[in-house]
Amino acid sequence: MTKLEFEGRDKTLQYKNRKNLYKILFIVILLSFIVSLVGCDWFSLGLLNIFDPQAQIKVSTDINLTEDTIDLEIHSINEVEFNGTGFEYEYEYYEGTTKVDSLTKMVGRAFYVAASPGPGTAGEITTVNDLPLYYQDAQDYITSHPLVTELTCTITLIGTDGAGYNITIPVTVDLPVLQPGVDFTPPVANIATTPDPPTGNPPLSIVFDASGSTDVESGIASYSWDFGDGSTGTGVVITHTFVSSGTFIVILTVTDFYGNEDIDTKVITVGIGEVGAKIDTTPSPATGFIPFTVGFDASRSTVASLPIFSYLWEFNDILATTATGKYAVHTFDAKGTYSVKLTVTDSAVPANVYVAFVTVIANP
Repeated sequence: MTKLEFEGRDKTLQYKNRKNLYKILFIVILLSFIVSLVGCDWFSLGLLNIFDPQAQIKVSTDINLTEDTIDLEIHSINEVEFNGTGFEYEYEYYEGTTKVDSLTKMVGRAFYVAASPGPGTAGEITTVNDLPLYYQDAQDYITSHPLVTELTCTITLIGTDGAGYNITIPVTVDLPVLQPGVDFTPPVANIATTPDPPTGNPPLSIVFDASGSTDVESGIASYSWDFGDGSTGTGVVITHTFVSSGTFIVILTVTDFYGNEDIDTKVITVGIGEVGAKIDTTPSPATGFIPFTVGFDASRSTVASLPIFSYLWEFNDILATTATGKYAVHTFDAKGTYSVKLTVTDSAVPANVYVAFVTVIANP
């Protein structure tokens, strides 16, 4: 190859290299122009978004788990406005780590987000304040399903932009908003009767009402009745008829959804004459630390005409200890609540019963 031919070939290569460089520079400039038009999301939205852009909306959140609310700041970063129509809530319920159910709720709430003044520039902020993290629907589900230990919430903002596109934007994802946990608190049992006081001649029908019983955590799952005459029953309100004379201790047991229990008692007097049993305790109220010694006094038990000829004390402790006489002293050696039963008898009627409660507390 001659020197002239070599120099001509070198000039041709230089010319081609310059053309390639110009092409690369043109592509770089074009891409920079595209990015300035549509912001950082143009890859995901596609190149057609350059010519018919969707609103690019940014959302900042401030979550208040104490008040169970969320505040939003919303703005556009491209020159497209947005009309918010509301929020979609998706609740997921867990027992331990197992998802057991989900609930979707649409909440309408209109707001407007102005277009930004230029590409990539933050527009005017629109605020949405005090948006609830959970609605009554979600709380009601937990009340009726007390084994749920956690509720999570995914909130999605929905609306339509100025170009007519339907747009959804996540606000929260699987946010733990309610954690009832496991219920270790026992319920409180309560008996009301009609008539009150529950006394009368046989057959004596009495309405027993447990609706005053409460449970602050999971709710009451069952109501169980023992009427003291060999009969039992269930339900919040129940009627029972006592067909024979006597004194009957009715026991109500309420149980919550985690198996915690509490009891209440009511003494029913059915046609037993004029005996009236009564217990006084020393100390009063009968509450103290282990070992707890209590004096019991039945001297205020009365009858109209016939004398009382027997007093029987049942302390209901672990040894089923009993005593007789108008006065008794007993020491309780274990923590618990004891229903001390006094039965007094005269020569005309079988017996009359009174129950006093003793509470023994563990030493501090």
